[in-house]
Amino acid sequence: MKDRYMLMWVRIIGFLTLLCCITPAIPVLAHEHGGDVAANMKGPSLLTINTSVISLCIVVILIILLMVRVHKQGPTISQMSGMMVTMTLSMTSSLVVGTVAGLWIEQLFLSAVIGVVFGIIVGGIAGFPLSLLASMDGMLSGIMGGMMGAMFGVMVTMDYPTLSIIFVDIIFVAATLLLYKVLET
Repeated sequence: MKDRYMLMWVRIIGFLTLLCCITPAIPVLAHEHGGDVAANMKGPSLLTINTSVISLCIVVILIILLMVRVHKQGPTISQMSGMMVTMTLSMTSSLVVGTVAGLWIEQLFLSAVIGVVFGIIVGGIAGFPLSLLASMDGMLSGIMGGMMGAMFGVMVTMDYPTLSIIFVDIIFVAATLLLYKVLET
């Protein structure tokens, strides 16, 4: 019991340390929008591209880790928990991918297609070992997340693109951590 509380405090302190390290960078990232620099550039800045690549790597790694865990625990997961896992995983991951695609391509249709297809694939694969209902739930949530991500990415092309990617990444990581907690119980 003591080890469990110690681990909880280590996680809280680690999160606060990470937050303290990232906080000074937020004003620097916020100055990326508008002005003469943005008027002369076509497409996303180098900072946005680098943040997008790191974001996509984080998404793929966390999806793989969570899917491995779901496939190992498949028969022991309740149907409702399985549906929540597939819905959350496919919606948040397709939200990130749709946002990044919207920032890179700057066209709503193509970025929506990329986000939706990614969400359908993730939802189908994540829900396959659980049930057909969980798989369908994941695929439909992936459709919704992909479209919303594409709209968000296209809308923020000129305003704070890097902060937008960081924002959807925080949502994705928080949801994934909660999914790990759901799978532990």
